[in-house]
Amino acid sequence: MEFLPRTFQLTKGVGPWRERDLWARGLASWEDFERAAAMDVVMSKRLDAELLEAIPQARAALAARALPALAKLVPAREHWRLYGHFVDRAAFFDIEADGDNVPTVVGVMDGQGVATFRRGHSMKQLPERLAASPIWVTFNGAAFDVPVLRQAFEGRFPEPLVHVDLRFLIRHAKLKGGLKGVEETLGLQRPPHLKGVKGFDAIRLWREWNQSGDKQALRILVEYNLYDAINLRSVLEWTAWRAAELNAWEVDRRPIFERGDVLYDVSRLLLAL
Repeated sequence: MEFLPRTFQLTKGVGPWRERDLWARGLASWEDFERAAAMDVVMSKRLDAELLEAIPQARAALAARALPALAKLVPAREHWRLYGHFVDRAAFFDIEADGDNVPTVVGVMDGQGVATFRRGHSMKQLPERLAASPIWVTFNGAAFDVPVLRQAFEGRFPEPLVHVDLRFLIRHAKLKGGLKGVEETLGLQRPPHLKGVKGFDAIRLWREWNQSGDKQALRILVEYNLYDAINLRSVLEWTAWRAAELNAWEVDRRPIFERGDVLYDVSRLLLAL
């Protein structure tokens, strides 16, 4: 899923329209553009010169795995193209909150594995955990998860270099429905006891645990939340391939993330609650 060498949106003068035009003209990679520009003017002398200057910068940054430099070169709306080159540096997370938008449970999957953070127990450790990952992947996190966490920690919350909000990538890939709808399309099944559980149920489960100490309510809430976080990776990878197909990129589709080993870790985590 290494899409970056197909990206021409590396300068202000090259946006989505010009990029698609270059692809339509058979220029599918940085090397294709460099060869074409060496023979004739491709877009304009100014734009060609700017892109010919930016491409070596991007190539060098990619070779050095310099994510900060690449994040500056590539527009934020296209940051999803960076993911395949930095899979090991991504954190997938989802939050549950009560009726006052105060976080109750946060599920995280990153290079360290899966973890759950909950109010009154381990929530204070969340900023340090997320700060270790320069790439964050959420669903609607730009509008909800991150602002809620930022407010909960009174502004003392890390910022990622790259934030891939799947709400926008799903729309870009021309898919309908939210996260659960795409999960169904992919055949990402959840355990029977989690089917039908939604955000309102997460509020109810938290209150049951908080008020009566019902550990079963806590386990269901944590498991539901962790599935939201874990499935983000499978949805991102499948949706990215879908977006690549819509861009008419000639790429070999690879298997998306398999959850097997991670779900075993989820079971162990739930038993330890």
